[in-house]
Amino acid sequence: MAPHSHSDKPHRQVHLPLNKLEKCDTCSATTTLRICAACGERTYCSLECQKKDWPSHKLKCGKTDRINIDTFYPLLAAFADIAHLRNEKPQHPAFSRSIINSPNPGSPVCGFPDGSGANLVMLGDPIDPSEMGTPTWWPTALSDKVRSKLMRRILREGYALSIATSICLSLLAEMYTTTAVPASDSPDGKLKRRTRLTYKSSPIADFGVATGSANVKNQDKLAYFDVSDPDLTFRSGQDPNDHYWIYFTTIRGEDVLLDCSMFTFNMCLCVDTEQYVPKHRGIPPTSWAPAFFRERMMDHYTPDLYTERKRMSVLRNTGLHTAVAASQDGYCDHDAAYVQTFMEALAGRPMAEIEVDLAMICAASSGAILESVLQTRSWTGWPEQPPIAIEADPGEVIKEDQGENPEDDEEWFKFMRKHTLKHKRPGADKEALGRAFRKWEARNAEKKKKDDN
Repeated sequence: MAPHSHSDKPHRQVHLPLNKLEKCDTCSATTTLRICAACGERTYCSLECQKKDWPSHKLKCGKTDRINIDTFYPLLAAFADIAHLRNEKPQHPAFSRSIINSPNPGSPVCGFPDGSGANLVMLGDPIDPSEMGTPTWWPTALSDKVRSKLMRRILREGYALSIATSICLSLLAEMYTTTAVPASDSPDGKLKRRTRLTYKSSPIADFGVATGSANVKNQDKLAYFDVSDPDLTFRSGQDPNDHYWIYFTTIRGEDVLLDCSMFTFNMCLCVDTEQYVPKHRGIPPTSWAPAFFRERMMDHYTPDLYTERKRMSVLRNTGLHTAVAASQDGYCDHDAAYVQTFMEALAGRPMAEIEVDLAMICAASSGAILESVLQTRSWTGWPEQPPIAIEADPGEVIKEDQGENPEDDEEWFKFMRKHTLKHKRPGADKEALGRAFRKWEARNAEKKKKDDN
């Protein structure tokens, strides 16, 4: 970002869509309301009222490209995945150390003194980052596929608020600053079309970022323990109680959600994004991107997945309107201040510098891609039903009560303290801790098996 503020006049103005179906724009009736099919910006109760309003409305009606979010969301999922691959993100500590235990699918959950539980990843000797994902990094993985999946789960950990905010900013800057201009008024003599999102037949009236909790089992959380840490501290992975997703609200008040941050929790629903991203120089390749698109049907089948605490509109946030006003020239520190204010108000905590920087960098990158997509109208060739797939673990089994037993938590922590102190003696074999832990895992699994029988 440039360390200055924009001193010239704003290049872009956000054009807000209708907020809700409220009354006829001709007679103020509140029943049998319909939206103008051409622009989606006026409401009528009857054909007669629409004809009566046409002499004045035709001057502003114009043409609108309506893009169904069902068709469009794979591009947004690609934006999220590209963000996770950016070099600006600090390297995760698990990628510079070997994994000395066996956090394979089905391994016992470890409980911690604070009452939480997770699948523990124990970090041993330093390795070259280029060995990430190889047997040197994790020698006891059940298979190459299992090793690869854990690597990708860790790679996609964190920064959910930054990434969701960046995606919404790109939509605000590139899509909702467009407006219809007739050929007679256009500088190049060509018709300018406005572009808007819809869900089914209803225009999107609002979008933004929501925060709350995701219903995630302990066996699908990750936590990390570095055997070289003298303080015996654990590093939690992504927190499902501090979760973020994008919401879209239609003019009729229906919500659809897009969550691109569940892969680290082993919710591995992915969408094929290869055909959606133009071939831009410097953009990492992406194919299957994690995306949970919670539309009408999925909402019916997952009623308890989320507990929402708060949501904040991006589309209708005047501070963010200012932030994207000159985004064609790139974002600057002045713009970032508005974005930081938005993020801190939603999260209820100060933002780290990297969180704000990543949001701005990704907003600029996603905006450039989105601009190309809208200008070429390439979205018209995308499938109505995007290809999706689920990447399940081999032999994956879900146990509702796994890791919930306080006695198991206490037993685990006593084990860790005993063996960590033992193997931290001068000349001790660090791999011995991993071997001891795997024996504890096997013993605990056998005990649970007997109890279940």
